[in-house]
Amino acid sequence: MRVVVTRPMRSGQKTATLLRERGHEPILLPLTGAVHKAQAAREALTRKPDALAVTSAEAIRALDTSRIDLSDHLDRPVFAVGAATAQAARECGFKTVITGEGDGAALAHLVKTTLAPDTQASSAKSPAAHVLYLAGRPREGGFENMLAQRSITLDIAEIYEMQPVLWEGPALRTLIDIPPDAVLLYSRETARIFFDLVQSHDLAPLLHTSRFICISEKVLDVVPTPHRSRACASATPSEHAMLQLLDGGAGT
Repeated sequence: MRVVVTRPMRSGQKTATLLRERGHEPILLPLTGAVHKAQAAREALTRKPDALAVTSAEAIRALDTSRIDLSDHLDRPVFAVGAATAQAARECGFKTVITGEGDGAALAHLVKTTLAPDTQASSAKSPAAHVLYLAGRPREGGFENMLAQRSITLDIAEIYEMQPVLWEGPALRTLIDIPPDAVLLYSRETARIFFDLVQSHDLAPLLHTSRFICISEKVLDVVPTPHRSRACASATPSEHAMLQLLDGGAGT
């Protein structure tokens, strides 16, 4: 199958390799690109949190490109969403990486149960655990919103920003001149950008038989009504689950 990959180029190339191994033809269509904020990362790491939290491997890449000496931070536990983000943290040198399965809200629950398992039984004088969230923009806010309800002191440092890639109509049409069989959508933001491009460049006729594989129900909600009957969400928010769905597995 011809499969459109909407991830940023670096991540998209990894997805392309996985697709080729499954016998598919990847079409790389990066819709956003990361801008790393080195100064913000340096300032964030002057704090002394009990733990770090990341909901994207891009945060780890932002640390890596900032040329910060991380030696004083590598012993701090890192809470990471998903196996890919956790692996990026380990490759960066962090020694204790705690992997959350699911989305940001699930990771917040994991942080709470690990760092503040029994708030009522703890002493009122005990300080709340301090977590530094290395975040990006835009983001959905599930992690921070959920953790705000817990007995955790949360600092948020925005150390990267995902900015839209500018695509012109002719370039888009060249990529999908043969209608793709499927489009992989990884976030609400990329789904929104994708369908804005479809509308503004009149690409809907090229997608009238395409399937839309969404990483979650939240992303599925962004798919416009004319395409909704051919869209589905993976059972769990992971690329592995998306690829299983692409190959005929269960989804919603």
